[in-house]
Amino acid sequence: MRKVYIAAFGSGMGHAVRMAAVADALEEAGFQVAFSSSGEVTRWLRGRGNRCNDIPLVDVAYDETGAFSRRETLKRAPLLLSKLNAQVASELRNLSAYSPEVVLSDSMASTVVAARMLGVRSAVILNQLRLVSSPRTDEVASRFISGGSVVLGDLFWGMCESVLVPDLPPPYTISERNLWNAGASSARAKYVGFLTPRAGDGAAPLTEKLKRATKTKVFWQISGPPATRGLILAKAMAAAKALESKFLFVIAAGNPGGRTDPYPVPGGYLYEWCQAPGPHVDWCDAVVSRAGHVSISDYILRAKPALLVPIPSQAEQVGNALKAAKLGLAIKLEEEELDVPAVEEAIGALVGQRYAESARELSELARGYDACGAVVRSLAG
Repeated sequence: MRKVYIAAFGSGMGHAVRMAAVADALEEAGFQVAFSSSGEVTRWLRGRGNRCNDIPLVDVAYDETGAFSRRETLKRAPLLLSKLNAQVASELRNLSAYSPEVVLSDSMASTVVAARMLGVRSAVILNQLRLVSSPRTDEVASRFISGGSVVLGDLFWGMCESVLVPDLPPPYTISERNLWNAGASSARAKYVGFLTPRAGDGAAPLTEKLKRATKTKVFWQISGPPATRGLILAKAMAAAKALESKFLFVIAAGNPGGRTDPYPVPGGYLYEWCQAPGPHVDWCDAVVSRAGHVSISDYILRAKPALLVPIPSQAEQVGNALKAAKLGLAIKLEEEELDVPAVEEAIGALVGQRYAESARELSELARGYDACGAVVRSLAG
């Protein structure tokens, strides 16, 4: 049986969710799959039955409010470099033991380096080919970060046989700020469409309650690294309580190790971990969410308007939210703006005809792509 080794970046669940969808498609096509990731993502992948090696996490730092911290990230640079070294060493051992025919890396440079050292074919899944700084970063530093990321990206991703972008081609590209004008890697990149779990109505514990509800139904999906979840969860609970006369909220707290059964809270229901968010998105009238690429991809495929709240100072999510708003699918709010009146006003707008029509048109376009099939064909080549 042909073997594929998948490396999924282990900060937040988005990379793992889309790679799990690819793994399912590969196994249906007759491939054997093994993973590597980190921490809670490793535990989640193992919990769904995947073989997964745990490797050290290399990630940016967040401050006490859950915002990305450039200063703390720079202070930790020596530690991050040491962990990157440890990642490469771990992946060399893992690849040697597994002997895959091909490696598929979702944003993991260390696995690409290890594959190159061992002479194993590799491909990379990326929706970020260059780093764009937050508006708070001074212009000189911003240019240095962007230019440096392009040079490093061309070095690492140039080792891969192919660069696959899980996004729509221009002018509909959600990650345009991080993809366009990004050096040689950008020129090689192939747009394959959105990589998300397969859409479908499905069933969920609250499906019948949502069908019968007469209030406007809102699915509030929290995601991202643990340090970024606390404040937005508190704001979700406050909004649900204050607006319970108008809206029914289903809140997913985004904790992969938490309870999977929903329980009542003022204004709706709370999941600590929602195993099947898709049916909730389908049965609700609007979504409140972070602006991760996989989340937005899913809302587009399901034709669901969204209130997007980027992780503070996380430039990739800010760019994603701005583009989704430009396409007419979403309203963007900063976390500091997310008070009860702003939530009420945004949801009232999202359930109107204008956003619904834009969502349907974009969904029809996105459903014309078979992203998982394109990845499988690329690896089989």
